[in-house]
Amino acid sequence: SGALLATVLERQPGVHGVLFDQASALTEATQVLERAGVAARCRITAGDFFKAVPEGGDLYLLKSVLHNWDDGRCRIILRHCAQAMAPDGRLVVIERVVPEAPGSSSHHRSTARTDMTMAVSFGGRERRLDEFTQLLADAGLVLTHARETVGEWSLLEARRG
Repeated sequence: SGALLATVLERQPGVHGVLFDQASALTEATQVLERAGVAARCRITAGDFFKAVPEGGDLYLLKSVLHNWDDGRCRIILRHCAQAMAPDGRLVVIERVVPEAPGSSSHHRSTARTDMTMAVSFGGRERRLDEFTQLLADAGLVLTHARETVGEWSLLEARRG
């Protein structure tokens, strides 16, 4: 836990962050942030995003989180982010997005495998863009941008509706 935040903070010298996760996932976070030279700009906070998330953030980032959970649990996580964010805050979700018409490309096959793994292992799943849009809307958020990145990941950005 912390490697993605460390990368963001390395590339954005004026930015400060909060690494929020379950206590058990934060055991090596301090060392990761110290090695990256960004520990002084990051607060580590243990908690449960099904209960609340730290308040007042300008940007909330969820990477590979929502695919672990069913729609009901995702709505709780997203609602907590929407309630906690600053009035002009944003939420960025980094997940695989299932294509509308899956094909046989390696990306599509990989997404299908991950979808099956999430369903069997955690009760979660990969989702289409319209499904993410609906989950965000159900939490009071509006999808403002969606774009594919290198590899199989997509960036979805949302703001309060």
